[in-house]
Amino acid sequence: MPEGIAPLMKRFQSAIAVVESRWQQVGLWPQRLDARQLAAYRRRSIEVGWRFDCEFPDCRRRLDVLVTAGFPFVPAQIALVDRPRFLTWPHVEKDGVLCLVPEYATFPINNPYAGIAHLLERAFDLIEALVRGERTGDFQTEFLTYWNHAERGQARTILSLIEPAPPSRIIRIWEGARRTIIADNDEMLRAWLRNFAPTIAGSELRFKGGVLAWLDDVPIPSEYPSSAKDVYNMAARAGVANDLNELAHETPQRLLVMMGANTENGPALVTTVVNRPKIVRGSDPLVAGFRPSLLPENVLHARLFGGAPADRASIERVDPNWIHGRERDPRVHVLREATVAVLGCGSVGAPVGMTLARAGIGKLILVDKQFLTGANVGRHPLGVRSIGASKAIDLGKRIRLELPHTKVECYNSSVQDLLLRDDCPLAEVDLIVSALGDWPSESLLDEWQAAQTPRFPVVYGWTEPHAAAGHAIVISSTGDRLCNGLDATGLPHLVATRWPHGTRQYEPACGAAFDPYGPVELGFVTSMVAQTALDALLDQASSATHRIWLARRTFVEAAGGTWTEELRAIAPQALNGATVIERLWRRPAEDIAA
Repeated sequence: MPEGIAPLMKRFQSAIAVVESRWQQVGLWPQRLDARQLAAYRRRSIEVGWRFDCEFPDCRRRLDVLVTAGFPFVPAQIALVDRPRFLTWPHVEKDGVLCLVPEYATFPINNPYAGIAHLLERAFDLIEALVRGERTGDFQTEFLTYWNHAERGQARTILSLIEPAPPSRIIRIWEGARRTIIADNDEMLRAWLRNFAPTIAGSELRFKGGVLAWLDDVPIPSEYPSSAKDVYNMAARAGVANDLNELAHETPQRLLVMMGANTENGPALVTTVVNRPKIVRGSDPLVAGFRPSLLPENVLHARLFGGAPADRASIERVDPNWIHGRERDPRVHVLREATVAVLGCGSVGAPVGMTLARAGIGKLILVDKQFLTGANVGRHPLGVRSIGASKAIDLGKRIRLELPHTKVECYNSSVQDLLLRDDCPLAEVDLIVSALGDWPSESLLDEWQAAQTPRFPVVYGWTEPHAAAGHAIVISSTGDRLCNGLDATGLPHLVATRWPHGTRQYEPACGAAFDPYGPVELGFVTSMVAQTALDALLDQASSATHRIWLARRTFVEAAGGTWTEELRAIAPQALNGATVIERLWRRPAEDIAA
């Protein structure tokens, strides 16, 4: 037995002894479950169980108390042995285990008996309510869970891009070898697939129709459609029977009918599938006795929408509102309409770009003239597969693959070349994030921005040596300039750290210099820069805002650095580090004077 397991087994056995001892003290003698009885819960890895005979308002019922080898750290579970057919009562799983508390619930590990007693109390309350016919509404509140339990038919991943809202309507569908993708129109479907599967042949981008039946009420399990006839009747009640009739004339292998409804916790989407009768030995039961072109409408309807079982399947929503905040983030609407340019896709700009994409930015413009090298991989989102590739282009490919609804433009170009173009692609953006760390380029950007009307924000971000400090500056208002906080050669008037010796390291190649830092310490800086970019977009950071991330003082000192006198003067309260300070972008002397 591995050394670390023995103490855990001892703790498990001690907890079992405590529980049984307490039951005996109060006069309870539950039966220990044998191997055959435990086998009913085999998928749950139950180690020990006890059975109680309990009196309920309608009859006596047996309850099993079940624990895994992780007890008391892992809570016990309670199962109802004598129960009605599955999905008759909510919160009763197929093997009888009761859903009594959320997965995130915790119990006192030093009092294992108290946890079990609490669960038994909740189990009694639930079962008594169910016997009285209460809690049926929970089927509707937690609709997706129970529909998932009721799935049947071919397992398949179904991804939905549609807006989950009324009215009932025609939808568009693409079926691949492993996935089905659903969207509101062909344009949306094609754009998403081009990002998700860029190598897919145009001939494979063939779409077909389906229907979304938006229901007035959330169905309970007894109302779930079981047959093709049930599906048709459901579609008819939702007002899309005629659409379904039209689709039936195309005689596809499968007719997909989505169901949508508003629950207490937001909209829910699921699917049903009507399958075309199988052709057996050359005989097609759908048209048997008729020429296909002369098949009467009523016969087609009876054969396709008859008593044959219908499939039921769950859906994974991948529409932007769900991916970015599960429809609970009020910022998403603004971010989805925004276009952000990221200049410099290196160790700072690339993670910032990835973070902004995941935050919900609708369109990104990525600019970088460099190609990824092996030395970049350790602190860059791109890996070994991208060595030799354009940083901007491969970063764009990754964003499209992972977030196919996001629009991305990539330029393997210098910033100077773009800014000097008559049709500069940066002129219509809502925000620029500059992570160039290159004074000639950023001074040109600073001058270019000053001439724009109207002005949009530019966020500049960079790190100090060892990523012991990082900076993010917002420039947006007339009169505010990046150059206001820099000397004539582009060096900041305020730096946070000082180093007794040069920190720049060199590779055995011409001009190949770098600053030493890793992805962990860098993460604090890139998060701050990304947050500043979001704040600038959402008008939560004013022009000339200067944020400085300070690493832990002990980290700075271990790397051989110290805080500068300028930092000590303007932020004496922050010298322990591990914090962000905020000031105006100006000379340090102006902070002291203020």
